[in-house]
Amino acid sequence: MFNPLQSRTLKVQCEALPTWGKDDILLPQRVKGTETLGELFEYRVDFATLDSPTFRLYKARELIKPDDYIGKIVKIRIEFEGKGTFVPGLPGNQGAGNVGAGVRTIEGIITAVEQIGSDERRAYYQFTVRPWLWLLSQNKDNRIFRNVTVLEATEAVLTGTKYKFPWKTRLAGFLLNNNIFPKRDYIRQFWQSDYDFLIQLWSEWGIYYHFDGMTLMLCDSPGSHKDHKNAYDTILFHAPEDKRIDEEHIHSLRVSRQITAGDVTLNDYDYTRSNGTFLVNRSDHSNSSFDNIEQYHWGDYTQPLAGAMGLDGQPNDFRNEGEYLAWVRVGSMRCEGLRAYGTANARGMMTGRRFRLKSHPQPEVNREYLVVSTSIDVRNPDELTATSGSDAHYHCKTDFVVQPANAFFKLKPKDKPRAYPETAVVTGPDKQPIWLDAYGRIRCQFKWDRLGENDQNSSCWLRVSLPWHGGPHSFVSVPRVGDEITVGYHEGDPDKPFVMSSKVNEFNPPPFKLPKNMALTGLVSHAFEGQGHNVVVTDDTPGKQQVQVASDQANSRLVLGYNTRIAYGDGRQQARGLGWELATDAWGVLRANQGMLVTTETREAASAPARDIGETVARLTQARDIHESMAELAQQHGAQDASGNQSDVAKSIKAANDELRGTGTANMDRGEFPEFAAPHLTLASPAGIQSTTAGSTHIASEQDFAVTAGGSVSFAAARSLFASVMNGVALFVRKAGMMLVAASGKIRIEAQEDGLDVIAKKDVHIASEDGWINLTAVKGIRFNGAGTTLELSAAGLLGATNGRFLVHAADHQTDGPQSTPPMFPPRSYTDTSSLSHLYHDDEPVQGAKFEIHYDDGKRYSGTLDGAGHADLSGAPVGVGRIKVGPDSRPLQVKANDANPGYKPRWGEGDFDASAKKQNNGGVWLKGGETQYFIDFSHPYNKVLEDYVKK
Repeated sequence: MFNPLQSRTLKVQCEALPTWGKDDILLPQRVKGTETLGELFEYRVDFATLDSPTFRLYKARELIKPDDYIGKIVKIRIEFEGKGTFVPGLPGNQGAGNVGAGVRTIEGIITAVEQIGSDERRAYYQFTVRPWLWLLSQNKDNRIFRNVTVLEATEAVLTGTKYKFPWKTRLAGFLLNNNIFPKRDYIRQFWQSDYDFLIQLWSEWGIYYHFDGMTLMLCDSPGSHKDHKNAYDTILFHAPEDKRIDEEHIHSLRVSRQITAGDVTLNDYDYTRSNGTFLVNRSDHSNSSFDNIEQYHWGDYTQPLAGAMGLDGQPNDFRNEGEYLAWVRVGSMRCEGLRAYGTANARGMMTGRRFRLKSHPQPEVNREYLVVSTSIDVRNPDELTATSGSDAHYHCKTDFVVQPANAFFKLKPKDKPRAYPETAVVTGPDKQPIWLDAYGRIRCQFKWDRLGENDQNSSCWLRVSLPWHGGPHSFVSVPRVGDEITVGYHEGDPDKPFVMSSKVNEFNPPPFKLPKNMALTGLVSHAFEGQGHNVVVTDDTPGKQQVQVASDQANSRLVLGYNTRIAYGDGRQQARGLGWELATDAWGVLRANQGMLVTTETREAASAPARDIGETVARLTQARDIHESMAELAQQHGAQDASGNQSDVAKSIKAANDELRGTGTANMDRGEFPEFAAPHLTLASPAGIQSTTAGSTHIASEQDFAVTAGGSVSFAAARSLFASVMNGVALFVRKAGMMLVAASGKIRIEAQEDGLDVIAKKDVHIASEDGWINLTAVKGIRFNGAGTTLELSAAGLLGATNGRFLVHAADHQTDGPQSTPPMFPPRSYTDTSSLSHLYHDDEPVQGAKFEIHYDDGKRYSGTLDGAGHADLSGAPVGVGRIKVGPDSRPLQVKANDANPGYKPRWGEGDFDASAKKQNNGGVWLKGGETQYFIDFSHPYNKVLEDYVKK
């Protein structure tokens, strides 16, 4: 039942307001304010102090303490009578009065108290009442939200220790997948108040709010709103010139229709889908002229997998999310296209509620509306000046804005604050020197962040921006944990951070002391754990320029230019010379697959092609000429055969020279250079080449080995000189003769299988200064001097001459027959030869049969003994191949670890190793000091079987 508030339409309730007995000291006189969807309301309430014979003005001033009222919750109650006047005698409720009467309550927080005046009887105050959400506009914060939806971010802000006020959601998520707001990898509150941050999020995602008492209601669609549930569910339109009616009504209404943009296109970029097309469009078509104007915006709906799951996460549905955000923008403009602006004396009309208009002269205007905004001005009747039954001082005016109730209301998306570069430190898990993903992205802790824990969860994944970063032309340098960095933002968007650069500080100073080393420029990296660096540095010290590529690993370095030692920290040290140095404390390898030239030939300022070897080829050609001419001389003098020998070596030299020279001519414009048609290693110098070692020197060649000297070839050995030749040795001297001298020891010349010829054009002198000259032959010895002969043989001593036979002797006798058997010096070899065949672990191959196939068709076979040996003293000497059969013992293969040193079967490598073990790919048949070689250059049947011991 309607119960008037002591003739007052307004009443204010607040526990903090003072009283005098049962009377309120502050009496509301007027309330005025505006409340709009998605905006903070503000009401100003005017109060007058109580005027009573027992309560004077001075006492009111003593009891009113504005500081006690600030921040207190207050309720403003506006009573409305409803419709109709009671008519007695009518059946049922037909004669009921004040139908739909009730109280409209505005709840908020007192945010300001101002004394606005006084007279001799009363003081006047004005209170400013705002919603509790206004408190969020007073702070400023900077924080990060990771992997949350807009509602989860809202909850994180509203459900804290600062704000303990009620809020509810009436959200449909219309057009979103499963009607669920999607998660965002990273949302940044960028030096904003909590309110500005939430409005930014809400307006972007089509969310707005209004208040139901103290409860914040979050809405996104027409279904979010309810009727008034009182007399204001239906409101009459009644023109002022019409007769007076006994109910609140709308007396002024202006329907506005205006052109708005109705087409929105958005675009975005996702570097994890860099070739993707992210263009989306949403429109709300209108048949009115020029009512479909397009707006094009840069969006923020792609998510580059920068959240907690990183690259293991699932890409977002950018098309659905982008189209939704475009639809929100369209809705924010279209909802302003049809609005009605009116004035009424309706005290109970509330923002965010629906009502139906009736009795408007334009039928199409009579429809259901959503109240978008209300501005009220309600005044209580002044009890001091009003006469009984007079309403002369009562006033109520409500200006309002409405839109069709079935239309979506949207706020215009609020632009994000533009972000600027910030300082941060690279972070990661504890004791992890570097933390990154497959994109080289890192995590960081911003210096402003007071909530982060300086670990891998302090931020989203941030891309690192470097010159030429990414792709086959990349430069790679990923900031490490502890590095100070500068973080920038793509398009100035605080939700899209990236690493711009890194900077020095006291913990990460420059790698070289400055300004002492200001001439140094380059790259320095540091080992993940412990000490050690890698350096690529240029030194621009005037007159001492150099480039160094160095690693502390094995003290390895390449220095080009003026060699000055550069140490980490101290920088330039002592000078070490001019030129280049390639050095290491470990092993070194120079490898060039198509050829290598090492030369000291002069090329000023790189004026010629790098492989230019004109002088080198000329000298090698001259060397070939020397070889050919000397071979020809040797052949002319019978020292060599005309069909081969040294002339074959000369041909090999010519072939090598032709490969070095190449074919065709150089074309520098096309980058064509003919040199090094084969991968030769060439050493060249106009001055000299020296080689020295404290150990041994070994030069090996599978084919010919040629030494050419324009001067002399000199060999000097502190011990001995050995030469072992398979076929023949031919020494030829054109001039000055040949000398073979042994200062001590014998000189022995031996032809083991053939004869010995000693020929001289002039005298031959054989002399023994302290001994005999012994000539021994099995068959005999013949002398022939100018036709006179002397023969010593078993037949006797026979002589013949055409001249005199004169013998001078002190005594001359002829005795009976007598002879001395010929005596020969010991031979340097014996015919005793043997074959030895072992497994790879020196286990003998026992009882194996073997067969030697000679190149001339002969064959020889036998069996190895228990030690893997065979006597070959009766085997012919020659070249061929050998076939060795299996071990005669039973083969036992064990596939377990009982005999880990043995294999169940020989592989290819075992045969090769065994052959090499028998001396470089063949088998030596040993006999005394003489060795007969069985050549294995031809493939042989590898039928050897491995024996596994029991």
